[in-house]
Amino acid sequence: MEASFLRDQWYVAATSAEIAAKPLARTICNENLVLFRRADGRIAVLEDRCPHRQAPLSLGEVVGDDIQCGYHGVRFRGDGACTLIPSQTDLPIPRNFSVRAYAAEEIHGLAFVWIGDAAKADRSLIPDWSANTSPDFTTVHGYHYVRANYMLLVDNLLDLTHLTYVHKATLAAGPSGHIWLKDQDVTVEGEAVHTSRTVRGAEPSGLIRATRRFVSGQVDRFQTSDFYPPCFVRVTLGAEAAGEADAMKGPHHVVLNAATPETEATTHYFWSVPRAYALGEEAVSEIFYGVTKAAFDEDAAMIEAQQRTMATDPNGGKLVNFRGDLASQAARRIMDRKLREQAMKASVAAE
Repeated sequence: MEASFLRDQWYVAATSAEIAAKPLARTICNENLVLFRRADGRIAVLEDRCPHRQAPLSLGEVVGDDIQCGYHGVRFRGDGACTLIPSQTDLPIPRNFSVRAYAAEEIHGLAFVWIGDAAKADRSLIPDWSANTSPDFTTVHGYHYVRANYMLLVDNLLDLTHLTYVHKATLAAGPSGHIWLKDQDVTVEGEAVHTSRTVRGAEPSGLIRATRRFVSGQVDRFQTSDFYPPCFVRVTLGAEAAGEADAMKGPHHVVLNAATPETEATTHYFWSVPRAYALGEEAVSEIFYGVTKAAFDEDAAMIEAQQRTMATDPNGGKLVNFRGDLASQAARRIMDRKLREQAMKASVAAE
């Protein structure tokens, strides 16, 4: 599959919990990175390559504010500048002997890295996922390594028509789950895609039943999805006892998704689920994590099989769109346009 990555964009590189005492290696958009914490706790992201003998810096260790190469002990600051060459301390450090540094921000319990020109990094473009750390929510985090192109995950997240078939035991709601196959409202606002569906008189989903949000009876359910380039999807879900309210009072939980491309055919899938009820109840958190992970295991298995089938298709793995694919189709149009604009700018710059 042809490379299809947007540059000058934020991508989720890790959860905050992943960046500990040891350096963390991660590949994003075919670029090898190393993440580490400075002495004051701030994160730094460098190219995972020592310019001396090309050893991965991620095999080294953190010393104060520096990362030390595990091969010859050369040290680099978080801004990429070399601070020490142990084998020749009597000589000045060669000019321009440094490592590429990436703009990075740690917020909402996640580490975001700017893939592209660090001078253009705009913190305001990081999605507002403050629910992850809000006292009004309790959040569980998860990660899947998916052997498929990241846009196939975006397709999946914007598509509700697969729920009844892929998620029989987790997210679907039995026979009445087919009601989700009805049309959804899809709107495009600038570079964002928004979807919404409301279903009244439905059976509670497996997750709602498992957390005893509603013990029995039918519910009125709503779900919205919001896509923002390059790979962010926010899903908001709510339910009320059937017939009790004309409008939903608010979400009972949110699913925040980042399908960060590793390569053209592999993806780092970061997800989190902040919920607005049973705050602090560990047993409910375990259910949310377990059910969500099981559901995304089901998705990953299907998407990876889809990727393998597309890779062997003599016709190039073309996709066909149904009515239920309107949202993912709109997202792909936005991404295609932005990729064309990026290629055009690169071509002009080269001239």
